[in-house]
Amino acid sequence: MSLADDPRVLRALTGPLRTLEHHDRVTSTNDVALERLREGPPGLVVVADAQTAGRGRAGRAWTDDLRGPDGPANLAVSTTWDTPGSGAELLPLAAGLAVVDAAAAVGITGSLKWPNDVLLGREPDERKAAGILVERHTVGGRDVAVIGCGLDVDWRGLEREGDAAAWTSFAEAAGGSIDRGEVLAALLEGLQRWVVAVSSDADALLRAYGAACVTVGRDVVTTWPDGRSVSGRAVELDGSGRLVIETGRERVVVRSGDIEHVRASGSRRDPG
Repeated sequence: MSLADDPRVLRALTGPLRTLEHHDRVTSTNDVALERLREGPPGLVVVADAQTAGRGRAGRAWTDDLRGPDGPANLAVSTTWDTPGSGAELLPLAAGLAVVDAAAAVGITGSLKWPNDVLLGREPDERKAAGILVERHTVGGRDVAVIGCGLDVDWRGLEREGDAAAWTSFAEAAGGSIDRGEVLAALLEGLQRWVVAVSSDADALLRAYGAACVTVGRDVVTTWPDGRSVSGRAVELDGSGRLVIETGRERVVVRSGDIEHVRASGSRRDPG
């Protein structure tokens, strides 16, 4: 059965997200979602079992055309929205909370690594199992957003290289097979809850994110695209969802960048 026909998924399409299309394989669900925005209004979900030209933050590219023991190893989900009139910078945080909700629906406790990674496992050995990519566009004079979520569903028995060598999957964390329909339905419900909260209750969103975020309170190294870096203790998120780092000399407010968690010993960094 296609995920587009799953009764649980259909029941989840009752709010801002109204329709869904499921593909076996696409170049990128975010690209397909943007093309659909050029044809019609927001409110669409694009789901794919595999991507041949997926991408992450800062334009990083990868192929996630993988098969697990029970079927597709990954789940790529992109959703389309009108950009909120205020608080649009909180959209990646909202998406992260929705993925944590999806993990909880199948009995897995997730945590958040600021700004856009979802981790599974116990501190300090959490491993990345999902990533978020939010892209904003102007289409036909309308400010819109595409929120992409890439979930590692079932990597049991799969070899992994490079950065992926430190990643995990829902099935590995759960110790068994994962119901993709249940995960997708919970993800869509979570997205509608938390994206709406960006405009309606940003304080509640920030509190929830802070409670799930394992970056705050840790020593971190932040690296920007130009190669500059700063080290210190991540002490809080500000009202715009930016990470505040105390270096011992000053407080640095980070809007975006690559974050590495430094272990208590200072000699190693957490994966993910």
